[in-house]
Amino acid sequence: MNNYIGIDISINSTAIYIESDKGMKIISFTNKKDNNVYIKELNNHGVEFEHINRRKSKNYSENEVIKLRHYDEVATMILDKCNKYININENTYCQIEGYSFSKNTSSILDIVSFSTLIRSYLLKNIPRLEMSIISPSSLKLEACKLSYKPIDIGIRKPKLIYTNNDGVAGGSFKKHEMYKAILDGNISTPINKMLKDYIHLLDRKSIPNPIEDIIDSIFACKVKIKEIEK
Repeated sequence: MNNYIGIDISINSTAIYIESDKGMKIISFTNKKDNNVYIKELNNHGVEFEHINRRKSKNYSENEVIKLRHYDEVATMILDKCNKYININENTYCQIEGYSFSKNTSSILDIVSFSTLIRSYLLKNIPRLEMSIISPSSLKLEACKLSYKPIDIGIRKPKLIYTNNDGVAGGSFKKHEMYKAILDGNISTPINKMLKDYIHLLDRKSIPNPIEDIIDSIFACKVKIKEIEK
């Protein structure tokens, strides 16, 4: 069986979803404490957590070096976890969600530095690895295609569009629609029951982390599985 890895990279809440002959595995690298209610629930459903904290300095130069050392440490941990839950004798397909450029400049620079380390470490250290980067809008559209049937709006010839049950176009999905898509599409994951139990989160203004990042990592992986095994 091939190894499949989906990663959603975030400075404070990187999520990894893996499918291999060792089973399904979710790992979250978060700055939230282990007494967080959602951390507890996710942990009860098999999500493995690594709690990360970075010290800060008021000195600009020192703080930049601290950040780099921290990113290097977390990137190394991510590599170790991936190697732990895959079979290195099989082909590995890793799909990573790309950058969202709607964020402020300093945030983008940090996430680019962190993401580059992660990508480089995986490419150098996992044999038979094929890596792909999927844009956020493409990930949303492909998630929609996984979970909902197309609608043919063509007159003389087929013209397919993809929306969810509320009529939201796949490419316009936000975090709430991604949450719904996991459930509506019966996407098999270790946390489905937890997501159903906490369906009331859809009434909130935002989906709390690390849930939203975990969902994105799951879809990054599932989309790649569909592409390879189609």
